[in-house]
Amino acid sequence: MSQIKDINESIQDESAEISHPETLSVWGLAWPPILGNLLWSSVGIISIKAVGTLGAEAVAAVGTGQRMVWVFQALLMAVMTGTTALVARAVGSKNMIEAAHITRLAIGVSLGLSLLTTLIIVLFAETFIGIFGLDPVAQELAVTYLTISILFIPFMTFGMVIGAALRAAGDVKTPMYIGIFTNIIAIYLLLGLVNGQYGMPKLGIVGAALAMGISFTLGTIIQLYLWVAGKLVVPLGKMGSFTKERFDQLITISYPAGIESIVFQFGMLSFFWIVAMYGTEEVAAYNIGVNILMLSFILGNGFSVAAATLSGQFLGASDPDAAYKSGYQSAGMTMLAMSLSGLLLAFFAEPIAWFFIQDEEVVKFAVIFVWIFALSQPFMALEFSLGSTLRGAGDTRSPMVITVIGLLLIRVPLAFLLYYLEMPVQWIFATLIIDYFVKGILLIARYRSKRWMKVLKVSS
Repeated sequence: MSQIKDINESIQDESAEISHPETLSVWGLAWPPILGNLLWSSVGIISIKAVGTLGAEAVAAVGTGQRMVWVFQALLMAVMTGTTALVARAVGSKNMIEAAHITRLAIGVSLGLSLLTTLIIVLFAETFIGIFGLDPVAQELAVTYLTISILFIPFMTFGMVIGAALRAAGDVKTPMYIGIFTNIIAIYLLLGLVNGQYGMPKLGIVGAALAMGISFTLGTIIQLYLWVAGKLVVPLGKMGSFTKERFDQLITISYPAGIESIVFQFGMLSFFWIVAMYGTEEVAAYNIGVNILMLSFILGNGFSVAAATLSGQFLGASDPDAAYKSGYQSAGMTMLAMSLSGLLLAFFAEPIAWFFIQDEEVVKFAVIFVWIFALSQPFMALEFSLGSTLRGAGDTRSPMVITVIGLLLIRVPLAFLLYYLEMPVQWIFATLIIDYFVKGILLIARYRSKRWMKVLKVSS
């Protein structure tokens, strides 16, 4: 209880005043999400480490189950994109009543979608897991993990929407504090429930799923209490949040983001399938390389929060020049951070790869992949920063179209052509550079046009 009290006091201090765009900075908005994502990544590592004692089948099951949860979460996160754009615009215009209405509406829409998603997955869990072709033991474990995990999705969805609304309002520390508490509980329950430590029953895979679900549910309960008690920047508001105009705005912004998420997941699975055709060593190298570069991705995600919040709030404050300048500032800082971290990780890629696996062939491919990906970091940074600047302004269609062009029309077809021509896997990895370069150029062109500033008009 003392932990919750400390969190409550910290949140009241941070939420005492509404953050308006003139008081915000890129780094001030970016570092709390960066810290939160680092902690979340550590929970993922501990999760795999905990089930590692149960055997390879358990590790494969948890990894597969998590991948499926992420796929369906990506669809629900589309509502978060709409929430961010509309709440940031309302807060920028100092209309907190509208921000409250948008938040309530977004929670209702996302809960409805999450309940439908939960029902579909529970009914067809075996079919979804069967796509991955696991052996019978791993398949059964993966179905169990997915079925239990997905039952908590409605609770997680509520927390995700509230978190998006708070960040859009400029309060990035409250989600961080709650995230720290949630991650500590998750680690404690993972270590206890998976292997029967701290006086808890040994539940194996079931314990891993329950640990993650229970911890996030507790975090959501804390958020709900603070929201109802009026202790958050975004107020609870009153009834009447649902209007046709407001609903149409939310859906108009959210559905392109949902399509983009589907395109991204399909494209990444297709690219992974092409890499998998080269063999086990290449697949292992690809997975290790992605893990090595996780720090760079986490930095990009943090700066994307800042970019979306600033563009939305400045436009809400009727200051398009500041919105435009904030996009450039976010892009510059993101490019610097991701480029430097990418090069640093590339220089140490070999010893890090050896830490993951004792296989010379895998390490060789992993190092090559990391260097190729490191070279693409400046262009990837543009996707994180400028893409989020557009989304924060309500322009979600442009990033969707650009993602389709880069991933589905360039990277995947080019990778398949190179595989057909029997080129080495290094050439497949190199298609990443072309993909992100093209997307970066297109994002710059859209950004410089300034048309993205006129896409959204907030109801009053």
